[in-house]
Amino acid sequence: MSFKTTTAALLLGNVLLFTACSGDGTASNQNETNQSTDENQTDMKDENSSVDNTSEDMNADDGSREDDGDSSGKTDNDTNSENEDIQKQEYDSAGEAAAQIEGYERVDQTNIDLGHGIKGLQEGAAGHEYLYWNEGRWLIKVNFPTDPHYRIDGYDGAEDMARKVVDYLEENYLPAPDEKGVIQINGFKEHPETVVKWQEGKTVYTIISKEKEPFNALETAVES
Repeated sequence: MSFKTTTAALLLGNVLLFTACSGDGTASNQNETNQSTDENQTDMKDENSSVDNTSEDMNADDGSREDDGDSSGKTDNDTNSENEDIQKQEYDSAGEAAAQIEGYERVDQTNIDLGHGIKGLQEGAAGHEYLYWNEGRWLIKVNFPTDPHYRIDGYDGAEDMARKVVDYLEENYLPAPDEKGVIQINGFKEHPETVVKWQEGKTVYTIISKEKEPFNALETAVES
């Protein structure tokens, strides 16, 4: 009887030991499986992060190229703005272009010496003082008020302005019109103006300045 009890106890012990060992193995395998899954997820996150960074770098490069394109556009605009002080108009014939130069005349009768061999005609009417003269194919007209209160500052009248213009043109040469050119200088303080207009072939060139001094417009014509 004692032998059977002892045998049964040993069998039960072996069963419990085997069961315990089997449970530890299963838990160990599950831990290893979970660890492997976590590592795979970590690797996938790292790869996704690398892809995102690459996309950001590519977008940054695209932005830089767009900026370069804008800069080129500004440069083109700056180039197109050159020579805007001279207006240019084309006509069907040289005769039609010459007809656009209004008010031109030859000053044959003179009564004032402006220096440098240039003589002009000076006259007045209704509060205006006029002075005309020719230089080559150009007619130059100066219009000043007789009342000093209305004159632009720095000039005593039409003669003073005319002499300064003649002095300037003695050293600075205007373009030579094919047939005619006209310069009109207005010396009224409230609305000063200088208009330079001449014809070359089928083209008429015009310069208009609202400055009280005529020399900016004259310089533009000289440099043309």
